[in-house]
Amino acid sequence: MSSVKRKKSGTYHHGDLRQALVDAALRALEHQRAEDLSLRALGRELGVSPRAPYRHFETKEELLAAVAVEGFRAFGELLTPRVAAAGADPIARLRAIAEAYVAFAVERPAAFRVMYAPYATVKENAPDLLRARAEGHQATMDSIAQGQAAGILRGGDPMQLALVLWSSMHGLAVLLTQGQLGRFDRPVEAAKLANLVSGLLLEGLMPRPEAPVPPAPPPGTGGTGERRRARPTRA
Repeated sequence: MSSVKRKKSGTYHHGDLRQALVDAALRALEHQRAEDLSLRALGRELGVSPRAPYRHFETKEELLAAVAVEGFRAFGELLTPRVAAAGADPIARLRAIAEAYVAFAVERPAAFRVMYAPYATVKENAPDLLRARAEGHQATMDSIAQGQAAGILRGGDPMQLALVLWSSMHGLAVLLTQGQLGRFDRPVEAAKLANLVSGLLLEGLMPRPEAPVPPAPPPGTGGTGERRRARPTRA
């Protein structure tokens, strides 16, 4: 958290104005869209001069990239103990990752939305954001590679399998954070639904059982197992 102190004059003295702006942006995003965020408004909230925020972020898109990085950091704090508790089993680790993803989205919807905001919303090529995104998905890639090496996940490009898992859990997370699943006549428990979806997905990523080899046709029959018709004899 940022170090913020109020001077007698009524203004704020910040030990870390950059972090204070990120924290203020996360609070604001709980009730407004990223497109409506204003650096000047955040500065007024923090009691600094109108130009002070621009010493740390030249544009709103830069600030939102920093907010996304903060989101990935918080996600890592939630994810790490869950993956550790899952042990060495790649399937258990992948389920922990998938379910932690949904849990984070439900618990921190504002941060989650910025982490995967439309490309025009944030500064996508910010080095810290690129690194945070790569690190955020590394546990998934590692667990898939381990599962393939152990023969308990189907072969192929690990990235393709990761995309199947991520896109499905992301879709569930979005439905939950947008309240879409609240339209049904029975309550939806996010954790139970995430557990069900992750289990079904991982079953689909396991190797397919080999098809049984059909028995050879009996002697004197055609390739389809049907008896050949007798040829008419010549007179």
